[in-house]
Amino acid sequence: MTKALVTAHIKGFPKEQQADLNALRALIGDALPEAKEIIKYGIPTFAINGVPIIGFSGYKKNNSLFPYSGSVASKLEKELAGYAQTKGSIHIPHGKPFPKPLLNKLLKVKFLELKERGITLD
Repeated sequence: MTKALVTAHIKGFPKEQQADLNALRALIGDALPEAKEIIKYGIPTFAINGVPIIGFSGYKKNNSLFPYSGSVASKLEKELAGYAQTKGSIHIPHGKPFPKPLLNKLLKVKFLELKERGITLD
């Protein structure tokens, strides 16, 4: 049921942006095959055992990734230098795919942070 909600969320955007968001969804899904798709804070999110790992959504000027931690992106400052950011989001220009190696680094930092905080995903 939640996958249907994520699909409905994406269908609310213009066709070109839907393609970007579906590509981002597939990229994250490939990196996190054990994760469930949920809606968290109003955006599509991949969660493992109820723990939100990363979210994504579209906006008028960009698409965004949400690692649900302000410190994850700061630990990849050099790698993310080409992306506009807020404390909790990484902005991806429309029509520009997010690189798989960079997503993998982002997720690695996220998992290390969860481990440091004593959050287990088992």
